[in-house]
Amino acid sequence: MKYNLRILLLSTLLWSLGSLHLIMAQTIKDDRMLIPMISANLGYNHSTGDFADRFGESGQVGAGFMLKFKNNILLGVEGNYLFNDDIRSDDYYKYLSNEDGFITNIYGEVGVTAERLSGFTVFGKVGYVIPVLNPNPNSGIFVSAGAGLMQHKIFISDRYKNIPQLSEEYIKGYDRLSNGLMLNQFVGYMFFAEKAIWNFYAGFEFSQGFTQNRRDWDFIEEKKIEATRLDLLYSFKVGWVISLHRRMATEYYYY
Repeated sequence: MKYNLRILLLSTLLWSLGSLHLIMAQTIKDDRMLIPMISANLGYNHSTGDFADRFGESGQVGAGFMLKFKNNILLGVEGNYLFNDDIRSDDYYKYLSNEDGFITNIYGEVGVTAERLSGFTVFGKVGYVIPVLNPNPNSGIFVSAGAGLMQHKIFISDRYKNIPQLSEEYIKGYDRLSNGLMLNQFVGYMFFAEKAIWNFYAGFEFSQGFTQNRRDWDFIEEKKIEATRLDLLYSFKVGWVISLHRRMATEYYYY
């Protein structure tokens, strides 16, 4: 009797493990479906091309929305704000300075000015996750490519609003606002945990902006600037991803 009971208990245990095995496999299969996600990111940009003639190294902060499909293809949109205080082109300051090298205000005193990069990128992208280096089939090497808009300018601040040469009416003649088509590529790693808030990606991003000055007149050049630009950014980027899916898979399929 005891022997038969042991056989029954063992059989029940084996059947339960087999059922759990199938449930886990099915859960993983279900999790490899459409996954909507939102992200926030930070980046450090190295400037090259025409961008480096005007601005030094810069930072970026941004947000995005992506859809990850069952086949690990991703579609998304993203926007980033570009910023720094390293302005390499101070032509406007030289142009407005007096013989002592200062910009004066309406009181004949030294005016207080500041300048910085103010820009943004916004683009759509398509990517793919190669499931390696993690038992979760949603994690892996992440590559993407995209296209959109890049815009930047020299943001010039008249701190006390008492420099006539930098009034709102004239400042557009110095800020060299430029924008145009941007192409974008990314290669890195995307990680998904079982809990939706512990997801991230990190890697390197490459951006090429085909921009042009959009002001009708440049006071320094004394003409409209017509030349096209090639603005290049090489960036290290990390992002925090919040999945809107109920849970992530944590194992491969079982066979």
